[in-house]
Amino acid sequence: MIHPNFLSAANQLELEWCLRRHREEYGIARCATAILLLDKGKSCAKIAEFLYLDDDMIRGWYKAFRQEGWVILVWAV
Repeated sequence: MIHPNFLSAANQLELEWCLRRHREEYGIARCATAILLLDKGKSCAKIAEFLYLDDDMIRGWYKAFRQEGWVILVWAV
């Protein structure tokens, strides 16, 4: 289970900024959206359903984020 509120304030701002710029690749924006929704307590299954992805992909993005930070998501797409 992924517990909510795992993002630091700085990480949350970076991810939100990524989404608001509208210049990121679609895949990167989906990763950022998934991480932000996980931080708000949404389940991997619900996020996957919303984004039309597999829930294992959402878990993989979360794991990559926890290990390497949000920049690693660029490579996870």
